[in-house]
Amino acid sequence: MKDFGKKLALFIFLYVIYQNIFYLLFVPEIYSIPLYVLYLLTAYMITLVDTLLRSIPQQRNVSKLFDFLILTMLLLSPFFLIGAFYENKLFISQLIPFWDNIIISYVGFSLYISGGLLIIVARAQLGRFGTGELITEEDHQLITQGVYNYIRNPMYSGGLIATIGFCLVFRCIITLIIMFVYYFLLIRMRINEEERILEKKFGEKFEEYKKNTKKLIPFLY
Repeated sequence: MKDFGKKLALFIFLYVIYQNIFYLLFVPEIYSIPLYVLYLLTAYMITLVDTLLRSIPQQRNVSKLFDFLILTMLLLSPFFLIGAFYENKLFISQLIPFWDNIIISYVGFSLYISGGLLIIVARAQLGRFGTGELITEEDHQLITQGVYNYIRNPMYSGGLIATIGFCLVFRCIITLIIMFVYYFLLIRMRINEEERILEKKFGEKFEEYKKNTKKLIPFLY
């Protein structure tokens, strides 16, 4: 119950209060656009479920670089939305009107939901090992069933899909490129470190698992 309270408080402060302060200051228009409101509610629901499913580890592997990059991404998240909104309003709608189509937003919303569901399913399948920390516990298990039977890092795959979906919801291009590159480079560093730790823990078993799966995209990468 104590952990539940911590997770809920973190979600409310970091995702709801923090983000909406900036939305109210810089893009209050989004609250009058039904699709954007629906996106926000969906994003908060997915984030809340993922936060509650995430286990709190008994120990931490302090990684100042990863902690800094992840914290930076979280703190910048409301500005990505603000940037996407104004990019569409001031640039896309004026110079690339064919991209400023509501169909693009619906496609993006569908992608966002798909990415979010993939994150939740992958988190649930990890169970108590899905802490988000760069550690392995004494009784750690290598999860290879479910979505992990096809890709080794489905949560990061879901994050990439959700990132693309978010940018399509707001019908932007420049923000999409910036966010995709930033997030891809971040998770690539994270994946390399995680797989180094798992290889050390599980040895040949993990090497065999790597041969039969892809990092992020089934059959491709």
